[in-house]
Amino acid sequence: MKKLYFFLTLSLGCLSTMLAQVTVKGTVVSNADGLPISGAAVTIKGKTTTGTATDFDGNFTLQLKEENGVLVISSLGFASKEVAYNGNQTIAVSLDEATNSLDEVVLIGYGSTKKGDLTSAIGTAANVGTITSRPVGNYKEFLQGNIAGVTVLSSGGDPTSTASIKIRGIGTLNSESPLVVVDGLPYSGPEINPNDIASISVLKDAASAAIYGAQAASGVIVIETKKGKTGKPRLNVNYYTGIKTASNLPTPLTAQQQSEVYNLAADNAGVPRQSAHDAAQNPYGQVNRTNWIDAIFRDATVNNLNVDLSGAGEKYNYYTSFAFRDREGVLEGTSSQNYSLRLKSDFNITDKITVGENIYFSRDEAYGTNTDNPYSGTIINAIYMPSASPTRYEDGSFAGVVPENLSQFAGAYGDVYNPLALLLRPTKESPKTFINANVYFKYDLLDGLAFKSSYSYSYRDNKTKEFYPRVPELGRSNSQNSLLQTNTTQNKWIWDNQLSYNKSFGNHNLNATAIYSAQKTKGDYIYLRGTGFSSEEPFNQYMQNAELLNKPSNNPFEEALTSAIGRVMYNYNNKYYISGSIRTDESSRLAVENQSDTFTSVSAGWRISSESFFNIDAINDLKFRASWGEIGNIQSISGYYPFDVPVASSNVVMGENGAYFDNVGSYVQRNANRNLKWETAESLDFGLDASLFNNSLSLTVDYFEKTTKGMIIPGLADINQGISPADVNGGQVKNTGLEVSATYTNTNGALNYSINANATTIKNELENLDGYASIGQDVFYHTDNVRSVLVPYQTQVGGALYTPYLIPQLGIFNTQAEIDAYTKDGNLIQPNARPGDFKFQDTNNDGKIGSEDRKYYDAYQPKVTYNLGANLDYKGFDFNLILQGVAGVKAFNGYKFTTYNGALSGYNLDNRVLDAWSPTNTDTDIPIISTKDDNKNFGTASSWYLEDASYLRIKNVTLGYTFNNKVMDKLSKGSSLRMYVSGENLVTFTKYTGLDPEVGGKGLDIAKYPVAKTFTLGLLLSL
Repeated sequence: MKKLYFFLTLSLGCLSTMLAQVTVKGTVVSNADGLPISGAAVTIKGKTTTGTATDFDGNFTLQLKEENGVLVISSLGFASKEVAYNGNQTIAVSLDEATNSLDEVVLIGYGSTKKGDLTSAIGTAANVGTITSRPVGNYKEFLQGNIAGVTVLSSGGDPTSTASIKIRGIGTLNSESPLVVVDGLPYSGPEINPNDIASISVLKDAASAAIYGAQAASGVIVIETKKGKTGKPRLNVNYYTGIKTASNLPTPLTAQQQSEVYNLAADNAGVPRQSAHDAAQNPYGQVNRTNWIDAIFRDATVNNLNVDLSGAGEKYNYYTSFAFRDREGVLEGTSSQNYSLRLKSDFNITDKITVGENIYFSRDEAYGTNTDNPYSGTIINAIYMPSASPTRYEDGSFAGVVPENLSQFAGAYGDVYNPLALLLRPTKESPKTFINANVYFKYDLLDGLAFKSSYSYSYRDNKTKEFYPRVPELGRSNSQNSLLQTNTTQNKWIWDNQLSYNKSFGNHNLNATAIYSAQKTKGDYIYLRGTGFSSEEPFNQYMQNAELLNKPSNNPFEEALTSAIGRVMYNYNNKYYISGSIRTDESSRLAVENQSDTFTSVSAGWRISSESFFNIDAINDLKFRASWGEIGNIQSISGYYPFDVPVASSNVVMGENGAYFDNVGSYVQRNANRNLKWETAESLDFGLDASLFNNSLSLTVDYFEKTTKGMIIPGLADINQGISPADVNGGQVKNTGLEVSATYTNTNGALNYSINANATTIKNELENLDGYASIGQDVFYHTDNVRSVLVPYQTQVGGALYTPYLIPQLGIFNTQAEIDAYTKDGNLIQPNARPGDFKFQDTNNDGKIGSEDRKYYDAYQPKVTYNLGANLDYKGFDFNLILQGVAGVKAFNGYKFTTYNGALSGYNLDNRVLDAWSPTNTDTDIPIISTKDDNKNFGTASSWYLEDASYLRIKNVTLGYTFNNKVMDKLSKGSSLRMYVSGENLVTFTKYTGLDPEVGGKGLDIAKYPVAKTFTLGLLLSL
């Protein structure tokens, strides 16, 4: 009996050991926003029949027999993740949004579709969830380098400026910027709070953008803001603080160096030295008191707070956010502050009726400075200002180039502004208020058939008040004070009525949309200027106190646009796709006979991987697509009434002193053109989409052609009229390019990582200037210039827009023998040259250097833009890296014209002139320093100014840590906390000698406000 008892006991013990279970608990959340994912499948790798699903709060519990193993967590719309377990434990899992899923929903015009069903060129910001992890002020900063074919041209670091976006290159000489659509309706307000953004799509080709007709020639950016998610209410707090600092700043000459350089320049020119630079006569000028670059630049603080509350139930969802952003500029006195509030909700009144609203309020106040002007630009004047001058005198007043008791030396230093006074002296106010309210009503008429009516109203009120006191200090003084006030108001409403049908019949899938849209904009601009204020105290800075009030001016306008739109998308068995759209626009901005135009598009796709004959294991999905379409550019029309003759009026100015009179004169500003039409863009696109290696690698390739027809240019002047000519449709521009983007995602144990890259190459060409054909002119003369001396751009038919047109600079003459050897038919080609001067190319071989020797160089538009990103997360830690760059870029460094040139007004110079040519320093590219420029070293628009502005920038590095859920549950069940450090614009690799190679615009650089490095510390708390 004892033996039997022992055997039974042993057997039961073994059985209980065999049946012992391991308990694994966990929580699954979205890596993008930290919200729980309900319904996520949790299975054992290799045993798909064993598993469970997460509950409402993203929690799961598994009873397992194996002590060790690997869990596979998956959910629709997210990338699957494998997580190892070892014994009883609680784990936290965060899923990334699926970047290769064909079921991913992509925003398109007036709706959305699956990514796998696209037949046109639409780029998506797949990592938009990380926008809250970087110190970006707006979505444009986030898009830089993020989507192939989308070029973000920074306008510098000025807090009042925003970057411009070019989609597939520059297509016109006129205004062009993408149409922005927010939550289904065109949006024309300030940059929206980036924390509100749930997804971004960019409609790049005409087939995808044609549904927006005359508003879409520059592409369309479609943004969807966040909505509440099912579950308990979520409170999210996103806060970061940081420091911005400018780098690669120039260094002015010290006081002693300035005297030495100008004495040398006088000696080289063979003229007497100036007494101001004589230490015996002007000892004040020998004492180094200020580094003016250091005086105007500072380490600036950044603070950003965003709080949002969201939630959803069976019949409703809501999202509300408040954001406050406070950013100092790296230049003294520059800053921006912004408040924004969003209220958004949707309600299912019945099973068929849904209503919703979306209200956005924004209040901005920003103060910038002029850095583009070669006379009054703040940074350039920080180089001009003598280092012997203090920032202020003992009485607190701003210092001039010399004190009053040394006024006899003032002329030697030139007409210079105190740069700190430029920043701090004016009194400025610039409140900007904007409100946008959207409401919609949706009714499901039948199965698959729905009607939606949306109405949007926006109001903008921008005010400025700028008081400029007198400038008494020596340099560039001004005895007149002035007050400027402007007020811009705009009201706009949009009403869209949309009928949508989405239905599948077996293998036939149909999506049809019909829309009628109407919008109207009404606004006014008022400008006032008063001068002669007896007191400059704040209480007197009002227009009624001006001695002279100039005639006010204003510019009222109204604009209306009505549109009828239709689109059909069809696919058979998710294998063969075809789509077409048509839109008719009628605009009040053109004469009645030209107000209406129709835009069409067609696209097709073939998923070859679904064919029975296709059997390549490495390729999970392969689709070819092609598209064609036409769209318009209503922005290209200058003014609101080009078909009418504008009459203007102003105060009469008479007499040798240019005095204003009370009399008002009226005059015709320019001719009218009733035949003017908006520019149109025709686009052709061939694309390939592929997913490979078990969907771990996604690849997209597009070849495109985009032709802008009827480009608007100034017409030919009639010398018998004496007024400006009307604009005409007279040019054609073509962009061709190739876009490639790829993303690789994989998992290695607890390490999850993804690598993404994209590159775009674009060729821009002016194909014709038919508007000037009657006079045989095949070039367009640009007026962009540096001090009216250097005019670097000219566009020729067959070349790119804004092409540098310069005289080739071949180096520096080192000896007189070299000068004497540079001849044509025995005559010196550069008779005014001497050793140390530039050698210019006699391009036309006529024996002299002149404007006829200019030749075309590469334009500023980059030949290649590229981006490389990496994202890793490991046991709560995450690391993100973004590299962004451009290649084949040439910028015109106009900064060198005044800051390397000793032949101007005596300005202080950049200390790089210490490396100027001399008989003992011939290995340099800076010409001899001289108070004369007889050879026109600086006065010639030459290739010396043109520099390679290609760069590779470490755009962002972010390291974060998400706290364990068990720790956070002690604070609040289901809460999460992520802390991170981030660096923006950390290092730039470039050969460009200016402040920053990212000069933007046309590539003309005159010491533009630089993009700053930013270091931030932030947290994202979800409760």
